[in-house]
Formats: sequence, C-alpha cells, structure tokens
Amino acid sequence: MVSLSDAAKALWAKSDRNKDGGEWHPLIAHLLDVAACAEVILEREPKKTLELYAQDLGLPLEQAKAWVCALAGLHDIGKASPAFQQKWPEGKKRVCDAGLTWTVDPTPPPNDVSHSVISEEVLPELLEERGWVLGAAQNVAAAVGEHHGFRATRQDLDDVTSREKGKGVWDEVRQELFEAVLEVLEVGNAPNVSIYKGAAFERLAGLASFADWIGSSLDFHPLGDDLAQYYQNAKARAAQKLDDIGWFQREALMKEPQTLEAVFAYLGKPDQPFKPRPLQAVLERLLEGINTPALFLVEAPMGEGKTEAAFYAHLRLQSANGHRGMYISLPTQATGNLMFERAKEFLGRYGKSRRLDLQLLHGASELVEEYQKIRVRPNTPEGGEEGVEAQVWFSHRKRGLLSEYAVGTVDQALLGILPTRHQFVRLWGLGNRVVVLDEVHAYDTYTSGLIESLVRWLWALDSSVVLMSATLPKAKREALLKAFGAGEIPKVEDKPKPYPRITRVVKGDPKPMVETFAARKQPTLALKALPLDLEALAGKALEQAQSGGCVACIVNTVQRAQDLYQALVGKADGVEVHLFHARYPLEERLERERTVLAKFGKPGQRPQKAVLVATQVVEQSLDLDFDVMFTDLAPVDLVLQRAGRLHRHERDPKERHAHTKPVLWVAGLEAEGVPNFGSAERIYERYILLRSWLALRSRTHIDLPGDIDRLVQEVYSEPEPQGLSEEWKTALEQARTRMEQRNARDQDEAAYAPFGEPCETDWLDPQTFPKLPDDEPNPDDDPSLLHTRKGSPSATVVLLHKVGGQLCLDASGKEPVSLARKLELAEAKRVFARSVKLSRHELTSNDFAALKAHRKSQGLAAKVWSETPLLAHAHPVVLEEGRAVLGELELELHPELGVVYRSAL
Repeated sequence: MVSLSDAAKALWAKSDRNKDGGEWHPLIAHLLDVAACAEVILEREPKKTLELYAQDLGLPLEQAKAWVCALAGLHDIGKASPAFQQKWPEGKKRVCDAGLTWTVDPTPPPNDVSHSVISEEVLPELLEERGWVLGAAQNVAAAVGEHHGFRATRQDLDDVTSREKGKGVWDEVRQELFEAVLEVLEVGNAPNVSIYKGAAFERLAGLASFADWIGSSLDFHPLGDDLAQYYQNAKARAAQKLDDIGWFQREALMKEPQTLEAVFAYLGKPDQPFKPRPLQAVLERLLEGINTPALFLVEAPMGEGKTEAAFYAHLRLQSANGHRGMYISLPTQATGNLMFERAKEFLGRYGKSRRLDLQLLHGASELVEEYQKIRVRPNTPEGGEEGVEAQVWFSHRKRGLLSEYAVGTVDQALLGILPTRHQFVRLWGLGNRVVVLDEVHAYDTYTSGLIESLVRWLWALDSSVVLMSATLPKAKREALLKAFGAGEIPKVEDKPKPYPRITRVVKGDPKPMVETFAARKQPTLALKALPLDLEALAGKALEQAQSGGCVACIVNTVQRAQDLYQALVGKADGVEVHLFHARYPLEERLERERTVLAKFGKPGQRPQKAVLVATQVVEQSLDLDFDVMFTDLAPVDLVLQRAGRLHRHERDPKERHAHTKPVLWVAGLEAEGVPNFGSAERIYERYILLRSWLALRSRTHIDLPGDIDRLVQEVYSEPEPQGLSEEWKTALEQARTRMEQRNARDQDEAAYAPFGEPCETDWLDPQTFPKLPDDEPNPDDDPSLLHTRKGSPSATVVLLHKVGGQLCLDASGKEPVSLARKLELAEAKRVFARSVKLSRHELTSNDFAALKAHRKSQGLAAKVWSETPLLAHAHPVVLEEGRAVLGELELELHPELGVVYRSAL
C-alpha cells in the first residue's frame, strides 16, 4: 500500500474558500487526479496515439503510458513550495504546523513566482536521480510545466531561488510526492532518451494541460490511506467527467473498407445511383495499401467532387492509421458555414451508431442556425440530431480542436504553431488526425508560409493531410509537398493531361506519386474585354440582362460595388438588381447570402431578368450559377475562380434565354498602353495584375478546365513574354521589384512567426522562448491581429442607433440595449448580429484611436461588454439618423448599400 507522511499530506493544491471551514484538496490528490485523467484520455484515444508516446520514450506501450501519465500528474509538483503554500492562510498554517516552514518569506502575491515555473525548475533533478538523461528530463519538465499556457523564460527560472521553492524539508517532501506518484503508477525503469524535442514535446505538453483541465474540475474527494485505491477511484471519476463533456471513445468510423460508391450511395437518386467522378476514383485508387500518414494534394476545378473525396480519404486514412478524427479548415467564416452543413450530413450517416461531436470554430458560430441545432449543454442526456452533436465544453476557443470533428477557419489551426497561450493544446488536437485544408490557393505569401510550417508539424505529429485547390503556382505546390517530406517533385508538364491532378506523399517515402484524370468538360467561355469605367460596365450589364437571364458583376472593392449598384438601379427597367458584399451587419449579410443562394443557386427560383453586383464574397464555395458574367480584372486564378460560377449547372437552354453560350466580360482588359488598375492595386499585386492582363489580352476564349493550369503557370511561374515595349518592360520591372521585396519580407516574417519547427531544438531552450503577453489572442478577433494573416487590421464594430436618447439595435427604437453590464448569451447574440468588420484605416490606425475617441465622446464605458465573451473586443458606434462622425471619417449605415464611407472634412 502506497502511503505518505503527514507533512506531505498537509500540502494543499486547491481550496474552496467560500465554504465553511475552507474545504481543500491535498496536493497528492490533485497530482493523482491529473495522472488518472491522462490515463483515461489515452484509454479512449485510438491505439495509435499511445504508440506515438511509446515511440517518443522508446518503451513498451504500458510502461510508456505509465510514465506519460506520471509526468502529467507531476505538472504541479511546484506547489510543494513556500511560494505557493503561502497563498491561503488556513493552508499555510496547516503546512507550518506539519513542520514545513521557512525563515525568509517568499515573494508575496501578486508578484509571487508561479508554481508552474517551480515545477519546471525542480522536476529535472528528480527525474535525473531516477535515471533520466538530464537533457530529456529538462525537456519533459518544460513540457508539463507550461500547463498554464506559457513557457518559462530563462529569467523566470532564475527567479526560482531557495526562498521561493524552499529547501531541506521541502526538498524531502517533493521527493516523497515524486516517488509516491511513480510508485502508484508503477512506471518501472526510466526511458533512455537523450532529448525530448518537437512532436514529442508538444504531445506531452498538450496531454498534460488537457488532463489538468479535466482533473481540476473533479469534485474534492477524500484521500484515504491507500493512494493506489485513491488513484483507481480517480480514474472512475475522470471517466464520468469525460462522459459529461462528450469525450467518448475515439473509434474509426469505417470498420471495414468500403468503396467510395458505397459510402456515398445516399447522394444518389432512385433513377440515378451515385457514381464516383474521375477525381474520386483516382483518389480511391491512391488510397489503396496506405498504412502510414499521407498527404494528398488535390488540384481540380470546381464541381469535380473534391469535398466528398476529402471525406472519403478521411475514412480510409483514419481506419488505416488509427487517426482520431478530422478538422476541415477553410479561408473564411462563410465557406466554413457551408462546409459545416455538408460535414454534418456526412457524419450523420455514422452518428446513428454512436455519438459524434462536431464543432464549428469561428467567431460568429453562435449565429449559425445549423450549428445551434445540435448544441448540447452540460449534463443534458439528449444528443444532437442523427447522433451528431456539439458539446458546449468544446466550444471554448482553446478547446475546439480537441473535439473529434470540427470545421473552422485556417486561423484556428495556425494558432497551434504560433507562440500563443496554450498553442500546444491546439497542436495536440491536430495530432494523429486527418486535417483538410481547402482553398489553399486563397492565401497570401505570409499565410502560405505559415501553412507550410503547419504541414511540417502535421507530418511530425503523424497526421494525414488533404490539401484542396483549383490549382497552384508551381513554387507553392512544391513547397507544400516538401513540407510533408517529399523529395524531388515529378514533372507533370510533359504529360498529355498534366491537369487536373492528385499528388500523394506518404510519410517515410520521399518520392511523390502524381495521377492525372479527365475532368468534366465545361463549356468554352467566350472572353470579351471592357474598359474599367463603371458606366461602360453598367451599360453592358443592363444590356445583357434586358435580353433575359441572370447576370453577375463581380468587382474588386466594396466602394466600386456600391457605385455600380447605384448606377444600375437608376436605369434598371424591369431588371432586378441585388447587392452583396461584406460590409453589412452580420445578420443582414447572412440574410443577403440566403437570398443570393435562393435566386442564383442550383435549385434556385431564378429571376427572369436580374443582375447581382458582388465582391469577392462569391468567389469561394457559394454554389451559384449565372448566364453571363462581368468581372473586374484580378489575378488570373481568381478570374478563373469567378468564372466557375458561369454556366455552372446543366439547365434547359430556355432558362438561359439568349445566353446559350457562356460569355465572360473582363473590365479593365480593354486598355491602351500599360494599364492602371485603380483601387484593385491596393488589394492585389500590380505585377500579378499586369501578368494576368498580358495572359488574357489576346485571348478570345478560355477552355475549362484545360486552360486553368496553363494560365496560372503562365502568370505565376513562367518568364515574362518576349517582344514587349520598353514601357511595358519598365512597368513590369518596377512592379516585380516591389512584389519581390514584399514577398521576401512576408516570407521572413512567416519563417520567424511560429514558436519553432519540429526538427529544431533551439526553441526548447528557455533562453530563446519569448515571454507571451498577458492578454490572450481571441480567435473572434481579426486574423491580422492574431498574426495568422497579413493585411490591414479590421475592427469589429457594433452599429447602434440613438433613438430618443436611448441606444437601440434598430433604427425604430424597438430593441434597446445595455452597454454597462455582462449580457446573457441570447442578448449578446442579438447585439453581435448587428456587428460588422471594418478595415478602413481611419478606424484601425493608432490602436483604434478614432473608435475609442468616439466611445468616449458618447460617454460609454472604457471596456464596453468586457465581461461578455462574444463582444469583449467589439467597438460600439452610435448612429444618429443613420450616421456617425469618427474623426475625419463619416460612416453611414445605408439600408441598401450597407456601410458607406464619406469624408467628414
């Protein structure tokens, strides 16, 4: 029977000071609670997870599990110190009475030395005495010591003096606790590893922190005399707690291999059974025989079944490799919402046999109806529809990636590799998992660099990766493949059909395999040029709409969309005109999105004559279909992405009216000399716009999908065309120089932004690890503020109306709102629904000075809604008669145009 001295039993870890007598939890009990939670978590993980820990330690499975759980439990051994035990007067008196005293008082709160830092300082010596190599002992101590979310710096560790940690009897009692934990868990001999780096470090840190979160939520339980018996009881309580939060056994959804045709039979119709598309058939073939983590890069145009292919790849890879689940990453909240619905339908087919947790991870998920339908509150027995549910515990921003299945933005995944608090928990959640990164062409140089780093970490953590894109420039494609261990990339340019293609890289095999296939033949697009002038664009768009059908006008800026809409409305005789962009309050934007899908989507009640004016919000994932399209000139890959909404679905020719052949009009393609692209150059690189203009200028047609890869490589990868004038050569050289300078800067920032790379060891040294800020990044904020993306920062602004001296959510004054208290969730959601993200530099410059000055001028509290998580970072803007003046900027909320900017000077 394992027992402890009275002095060791007197040490406290947690107290409930609100109860009579001050209930408390012994330190040894908490250490064993957390070790027990770690063990139950591992028992519910796929066997592969434990095998990875065993590889890290070079030990058999059960011995590795014992050591890993013991290390997780020892995360708080630093609480056996004067620095911690001084914090509660009743507890301090008890330990002093037990003989654990000190002659010099430790630094008092709030400047006291953290017990987590003390754990990191004292644990290596204890482990070394037990047989660990010192370097590895220091590494694991750092991993479990950062359970409060941050790594200790060298200065932090130097602050752990004898005054803080105690000596003599304190050394003895820590030794006693250490030995007791190891004895209860029966760890056996120490592992013979010399360093614990990269993936091993993150695996241990993530598990220790997760287990601590669960262990700290367990009710206080009598310790008793037998520590081994207490540990068994703790495991039972841990199992119940995991049940309560929805952490169930992680099992493969596909028990026996099934064909893709069988898996997606539910998508067929009685008279039209589901048949795999060529892309899906090729992927199914490439998945045969895979029994190690792998990366699949799928490059194909829209409408080829990439999403179903990714879902199927997850089933096969999960079954073959023991992966724990899937995370699907997308570039925007809107694309995430659409993918969530498809993932829910897919998982619902498997949720009938067991409960599956599916989370939607982005700042506006509270407003997504399909997500809210399956939310399960704590301690409620009912599950979500079709067995798919979303447990509230996982909706906390740090816990979302622990869920078995999740859909969200790429920012959520990238926070796992950036030096943010508890990044290792997020990274642990992505480990041994299938991670799908969709629309990977949609990111700039900086974010693309971070994604490459993320892929390297996923390789190290034995995850499988599915990358999906319309197509990629050669350099970006090769960088992503090499991030997963690929060696020399096979050339595909010389093949008869080099595109579309799937490239496979298997971990441990540097030779990628590339397969091409025949994509669905799409109608050849007639390409016509227009000047950039808005009047010319409006006139031609109305002319096309008057002959019947649905016309899309996709422009590069909101201002240009608002101006074009006004130009059209004034002349639209019998033509419906709709406007859709991102500068509407959230609930209105979602409503407009629903309207756009209803009118121009696949089933759609298509208008007889209509024009949709939109920005880039329709480029990705919205399944829209137009008879004619006008687009501003943009990078050629985005022009092609937009063109994918032209004659997208097979329809009766009568529905197309006079537009039986698809025509793509490009505004800005008709120009004399070297063109100027106006405001588009604030969004896109001038060099890429110039190269895109050159690639399209002499074309009269675009063949889809045949020209997609050809045009993208011509713009991004091939040398500049010959025979250009001196004017053109100079313009290209100047634009290229500016682009290369920006790209070099962004690549450097992307290289240094992550906390480290899996094969590096420098970041293990506390000397090199930066001290994190006190305030934690919030994924509800703008991605540029999270350092996951570059570009202008944006502010989340809640537009309020002043009606009769009362602040309201609506202009009619029927919904008054409070700014002086914490809001209940339902009320907070209503307020958040009136928010809009604005990136105008007058609002965001100088740390949002104009917004803060406006708030102060309105007599509002300095930290409005600071206690309401959904609104903690939102700025209120008070509108009077629909307008507000913020410094040099006037802002108007127009009922049709959305937020309009004007100069206030």
